Formats: sequence, C-alpha cells, structure tokens
Amino acid sequence: MSLTDPVICVDMGGTTTRIGAFAGGRRLTEVVRFATPKPSPGGSIRDEHLDRIAGAVTRLRDATPGQLREVGIAVGATVDATGRIRNASMLWHESSDGFDLCGALATRLPWATITVANDIAAAAWRYRALGRFGLVTVSTGVAVKVFDDALPVDRKLLLDADGLGGEVGHVRVDPPAGLLGAGTPWCECGNTSDLCSYVSGPATMRLVALLAEAWPQRWRDSKLSACAGGVPEHLTSRDLARVAGSGDEFTAAVLRVSTRPLAAQLLHMSALLGLRRFVVMGGFANGVGTPWYAALRANLDELLPQGGWFTGWSAADVAALVCPSQDDDDSLLGMAEFLAARRDQYRELRKPVGEPTTRVHSRPRPRCGREQFLARVAYAGICGTDLQMLRGERGCEPGVLGHECVAQVVEVGSAVHAVAPGQVIGVNPNHPHDDHDKIGHNQPGVLREIAVWDGALAERGQAVRLPDEGRAEWVLLEPLACAVRSLRLARDRGRGGRVLVIGGGISGLLHVLLARRWGAERVLLANRGGDRLRLAVDRGVLPDEDCLPLSAGLPTAVLDATGGAGVDTVVVCVSGGGPDLLTGLWPAMADDATVHLFGGFLPGDTVHLPGGDAVPTHPIRSGQRRTVRLPGGRTSTLLGSRGASAEEYREALDLCAGPDGLRLGPLVSHVVSLDAAPSVLDGLAATGRVNGDPTLRVVVDLTLPGRSVRAVDGTALPHLQAAS
Repeated sequence: MSLTDPVICVDMGGTTTRIGAFAGGRRLTEVVRFATPKPSPGGSIRDEHLDRIAGAVTRLRDATPGQLREVGIAVGATVDATGRIRNASMLWHESSDGFDLCGALATRLPWATITVANDIAAAAWRYRALGRFGLVTVSTGVAVKVFDDALPVDRKLLLDADGLGGEVGHVRVDPPAGLLGAGTPWCECGNTSDLCSYVSGPATMRLVALLAEAWPQRWRDSKLSACAGGVPEHLTSRDLARVAGSGDEFTAAVLRVSTRPLAAQLLHMSALLGLRRFVVMGGFANGVGTPWYAALRANLDELLPQGGWFTGWSAADVAALVCPSQDDDDSLLGMAEFLAARRDQYRELRKPVGEPTTRVHSRPRPRCGREQFLARVAYAGICGTDLQMLRGERGCEPGVLGHECVAQVVEVGSAVHAVAPGQVIGVNPNHPHDDHDKIGHNQPGVLREIAVWDGALAERGQAVRLPDEGRAEWVLLEPLACAVRSLRLARDRGRGGRVLVIGGGISGLLHVLLARRWGAERVLLANRGGDRLRLAVDRGVLPDEDCLPLSAGLPTAVLDATGGAGVDTVVVCVSGGGPDLLTGLWPAMADDATVHLFGGFLPGDTVHLPGGDAVPTHPIRSGQRRTVRLPGGRTSTLLGSRGASAEEYREALDLCAGPDGLRLGPLVSHVVSLDAAPSVLDGLAATGRVNGDPTLRVVVDLTLPGRSVRAVDGTALPHLQAAS
C-alpha cells in the first residue's frame, strides 16, 4: 500500500458518529454524520451501531476512487491495542468488557484492514506539530492523552504495552465540601464522584439539578430556570450553552463547579510531566465555548501553586495552558494522520544481542537504492533454529529472527531486473556460494514488515517466484527444500525403501511426507513425546501404526515393524541430543543403510560408532561422508546436509503444485500476529507450546492487527489473494 492510497476513518463518538475518506493529508469526501444510537432501558444498541457503521463505510468505499482497503476506527471507549473493549459505558451505556471490536468490524467488513484506537489517542495525531502536549476530551466522557513528537512513532503517545493510558475520567476526586448537599455526582461507568461525574457533558447537566437543590433561590432567579420552566431535567446541553453566553450567574457557577476538578487535574499533570499546553476537544466543552473556558481558566488561576514547576509563571502562561481544538473532526483527521505516519514506518521483531527475548520495534520505512528491492513480508514461519538462537544454543545474532517467508515485492531499484513490483516471492536464506551467509542467521531475518535486499540476492536465485495467491503455508517451502536435498542423498544411492525419521517436528514431518510421496515402502516416525505423533496422525501425515516412541526400545520396535530387515534410511531431525539417539540404533539398520544427520546437532557434537570411534558431526553435515562398519559385516554410510539450493526450492514448489500436490497446510497449527510473537516465542522456547497447546509450525501473519493468536486445523489459512 502506498503512502497516498485513500483510507476511511470512523469516529465513534458517544453523541455523533462521523465517517470520511482521506488521502495524502486531505479529505476526499464530505463527512458522513449520524447520531450515535442510544439504548432503550435494558436494551443494547451495540450491534445496531456497528451495522450502521459497516453500511456507511461500504457505501463510502464504493463511491471513492482508488484501491481502498484500510479503515481506521477511533472509538470513544477504553480499548486496548488488540481492538478489545475494556469499557464502553460512555459510548453504548454498557461495559462490553472483552468485546472484540476489531473482530466484529472485520466480520462486517471482510475486505478491510482495520485499525482500532481510542478516539483521543487518534485525535492527538492531528496536533503533533505542537510537539509535546496533552489532549483533553470533554464530551460524553473525559480523558487525557499525552503526546510527544520527539519520540519514535510507536512511543509518541504515552501508553502502556496494551495501548492504554490517560483514562483519568474514572478516577475519584474530592467533591467540594458541603456544596452539593445530599446529592452525589455519578458517572455512567458506575463510579460516583469521579472526574467524569463533574466535567462531562451529561454530568454537568445532572450537576445543574444538584445545584438547583443546593441553591434553590439562585436557581429560581436564573435564566436557566426560566428556560427549563423550573425543572432542571428539562434542560439540554444546548440550552446551557445558549444561557451561558448571556452571562447568567447561576450558569457560570455551575461551570465553575464542573471544571474545578479538571483544573486541579491539569495542574497536577503539568507539574508532573512538564507540560505547558493542553488542547481541549469534545462536543460539550467546545459547544458551550467561551464561558466554559472562562470557568476553567478562573479555576486554574485560583488553584495555581506559587513555586516549584510554576515559579515565575505569568498570567499569559496560565492562559496559554489550555486552548480549544479546531473543530469536531479531531478524531477523524487524527486517525488519518496516524495511519499516514504508520505507513511511513515498519515493524520488526528484534532480538537484542545476548538477550533471550524479542521485542517489536518500529523503524522508518527504508528507501530503495538503485541496486536494491523492497518486499512486504506477509507470512513468516517460526522454526527450531529461531528458538535455539533465543535460548542461546546458537551463537547467531541476526538482530531480526526468521528465515521462512512469503513476501510481495513493492519497490525495485533501477538496476534490479530479476524481480518486479507486485510479484509474490519466497526467499531461500542460503547463499549458494557462501555457506556462512544466511538470512536469519548472520543476516537480518524476515520477521519484519518490510525487508530491503540487494538485487544480487534475486540474481543468485534466492528470491523464488511464487504463484500470486501467496499462501501462508508456503513458508514451509524452505524447510521442504532442505528435506528434498536430504532425502535425495539417500534416494540417489538406490536406498530409501524403508525409512525411519527421528523427530516429530516440522523437519521430521516434511521428511515423512516427502518419503511417502517418493514411494518409500514404509516410513516410520519416532518421537519423544506423544503430542506430536498424535497431531501427525490426526492431520493425515502418516497412520498410527507407523508411529514409534523414541525410547530405549526403539531398535527392537524398528526391527519388529520391518520384519527384522531393518531400515534403509535413518534421518535424524530432532531439537537436540541427536548424537545420543544413534548409539543403540545401529543394529536396526539394514546393510548399506544411510544415516542422515539433518538436525539436532550443536557445535562440538560427535557420533559414537559401533566400534567405539567418535565422529565429529560438523564435517559430516558440511558434506563429508563416513563409512561405518556394523556388526555382522554390514556397512552404513554416515552423511548429512544443511540448507538447500534454488533448484531444490523450486522443486519443493513444484511438489506442492496442483490439486494433487503435497499439502503443507496441515503442518500449520497456529497463526499469530507480529505483536503477539514475543510472548509466543517465549512460550515456544520454554515449553514448545502456545497457550498450553502442542504445536507444529507457528506462522506469523504480519497483516494481522493487535495481539492475535489462532489455533488452526490446516484449512482456510490466510493468503494474499484473499487479502486483496
């Protein structure tokens, strides 16, 4: 998506909902406005509200030229970074705690990429030119967001990891002693005497009634009483705004009482954070206008401390502390500005050197040099190598993890001709002429939204053209290509009739699938735990009778399964301890068998041979072969491989082509978003599980918003063609 593509922005306010299309910092259409529905007693208007929004957005999309897929939702509720509601009492008059607003809108707008943010957090972006400031809303509710334009894009708003902060409206404040008699201000969230109970529009109208009871004569003498026929409950906020402008004494007193807790709050925040400017937005404050600001500034003058942060403040400084917003489109225009700013950034999953953790970082979008190309990574796989780096079992520090991906080329330098914009590619991480030059090992990996690569990578064949549908399960083409190289070593020697794969991880299961596709007589799978074996059987990788426990009895079980003949090929694909697994297995091998050291080996590992010799694994995995003398005059060949060539990657793709091709989808157990990846990686590194569930391949969908973690059954996986 380019920086100038149009977007639709929605402002879900408690009073009015606004919807407009924007591009390049300007509004493309007239803003659609409708009154936010209000529930009947005991009823709910949430679904009705969302249905009306979805209908208006769809109509606006149909009427707006250009490829429009991005929708930004600014919502007048407490909402976290995943788009889940924490409290929507001020919006819908119901808490809706835990409601997946982003998901509900995605169901109604399946074509859209949806971003959800609090309306004040979105609005703050409109005023980023002020640098460092607080943005206050006084409308149906009250909240304050602090913005600092000197900070990185993902840190400019002072929020916590869940995207929350500034919800001060629901903090209790001390009521003026004896002022309100027996009355207690209350808030729609259920609190009493919180900031919203005094300052919000609905609360100020309720405050009129309380003060009318506390000051009966002043009420009867007021223009406000005359306007309401003496009944405070008959007043509207428009009545109050009109009478306030006439200089009515009672109305001015109401505004002084209403704004006093806010004045104290702003002075606290000013001193605490060193803020000299607050912009006030919201239909109520700006609807009442000058009288409301006069009341607030009078309270600021009266409460202003003399000393500390405020030493030397002049009347002009106090007057400049608060100013009104420009109009009622703050959240719309702010959301458009936020989406534009975010497009100029990209996120990556960075592993700090020497630390067993990862963090999502935002960085400025890279520029494309003459001999470079940029690709937007859609899907990336998390493999055992990434987890080994996280645990410190490998010395590699690529900065950004990951070497399995499906990506789409978005920009190409003038000197690059091997790829073109719009092409969907997979990337072979292995340099064909330098075994130590690997993406995700010593080069930055693919767990980032935008990758910048030298054109030489494409010219070497490492960027492999994929079908335009760009399926998420094709992240497994890279490990499948490695399995192609691995099993070919055995097949080309005329062996492979009876195959034993040790290790039920993805590499092991790919070897099983490939050996069965290539016509092996029998393929056995041995694994330490039963979870992976059950998943493999349930997902159709192999039948239950071909699964063996990886234990001391494995040699006997292999001989029983092969009628005493033994296996012709052993492939070791484990997460660790590979050398030890072979020690007792030699008797279960047929004459002239091959033993392939594929995975589960660390620097310095050795394999103990039947005669007592120890063979270092690293030279074997780098291409050397070793003949092993077995008891009874038999022999075996010890060999290994790492990585795959561009030709093997293309062969892997061909194996998956067509309706009868290899199905890789069943090997994907979870799809997660980039924001969820750090915690998912922590769990995988520690337990091998996600949310307590056993896993196969976990795919990071970099197009997913928020912290999304989905268990999948291998069907209906995401793909780029569906997303477009």
